[in-house]
Amino acid sequence: MVKVHLEIAAGKGLKCPCGHMAFQFEVQGNRSIRGLPMGNKKVDFCVPVYRINDCPACGRSLRAVLPFVDRYARHTRALDRSVVEMRREMSIKAVAALFGLDWRTVKDIEKKYLGRKFRRIRLKNVKIIGVDEIHVGKQGYKTIVRDLESGAVLFVGQGKGEDALRSFTRRLSSSRAKIKVVAMDMSKAYIKWVRSAPPMKEAKIVFDHFHLIKLMNDKLNKLRQKTMKELDEDMKKDLKYKRKLFLRNEEDLSKEDSQELDRIKNIFEDLSIAHAMKENLRAVYRNALTQTDAQLLLEDWVKAARDSGIACLKTMAKTIEEHTKGILAYWEFNKLTNAGMEGFNNKIRWLIRQAYGFHDQAYFDLKIHDLPTCTIDKQL
Repeated sequence: MVKVHLEIAAGKGLKCPCGHMAFQFEVQGNRSIRGLPMGNKKVDFCVPVYRINDCPACGRSLRAVLPFVDRYARHTRALDRSVVEMRREMSIKAVAALFGLDWRTVKDIEKKYLGRKFRRIRLKNVKIIGVDEIHVGKQGYKTIVRDLESGAVLFVGQGKGEDALRSFTRRLSSSRAKIKVVAMDMSKAYIKWVRSAPPMKEAKIVFDHFHLIKLMNDKLNKLRQKTMKELDEDMKKDLKYKRKLFLRNEEDLSKEDSQELDRIKNIFEDLSIAHAMKENLRAVYRNALTQTDAQLLLEDWVKAARDSGIACLKTMAKTIEEHTKGILAYWEFNKLTNAGMEGFNNKIRWLIRQAYGFHDQAYFDLKIHDLPTCTIDKQL
């Protein structure tokens, strides 16, 4: 441990918290301030506590502000900057060990830095946003809004649906932003939010194709489960643990998996039809070049789904008809997708795993805001 004693030279003034320079002050004890280490030696600065009496500007008696440390802090600004820089490459525990600090101090330093960084998020020029929710364990759901052009996180809300977005709506209104496009899933709550929020009155909805295919996969899997329940124990073996065969993209199956899927489809006609319809729906996104092409292909798909007589396909056809405008907007806006939100949600899950969960909600929200600048091969 290296101790360095510092004092203010005679005739020098000190700044009052109000910003005015004062030359009349008294010493009230000493304080220890942790600085940057020298090699493997910890460095503490022993600094007198200076109190300004009757500041000529504000008239108050307050503790003086030191130029190299934040008010009431027990570590220098230089150490704060180093901690923030090291946190980009190292875990909280490792940074705490490197600088001889408590892990809570490291967290608080980073939290303060991130709080300043994301204190004001400009919304005025935002035109295209993506909205999605993610379940984060015991904390429930988080609703994330991102700028799909820059990738920046604009808002992190607790919960899901319209209620979670109220404060963001107020911020949009005060910023006078004019949102042109909102990419999202087919949640009724999000549709209601876009239709009712004043900043969204001219916004067009784009239903992300990722969620449409995911919804189709859910229908297909429920059909597999329903079919399996109607079979005896011996026949169930053909469908048990075969979920991935049906849900994985056809081109991604290995030769063995493809052969096994064909064998199962030859046995169960409804599953064979439903799987073919899923692949046909995927083909719409691959083959349609324009909005008109997509509309014709979707109309054919809806007719074929209804003619199949399979309940889950008829339900899916109804869903597509009710949301056709938002589905076709994918082509209207140059194949705009919200798929990046799913990748971002995976980053959030990685963040939670690395930290073994977060107890400080404000810190967690700030870390989510900072994720676009973070790479997941770095330690939390």
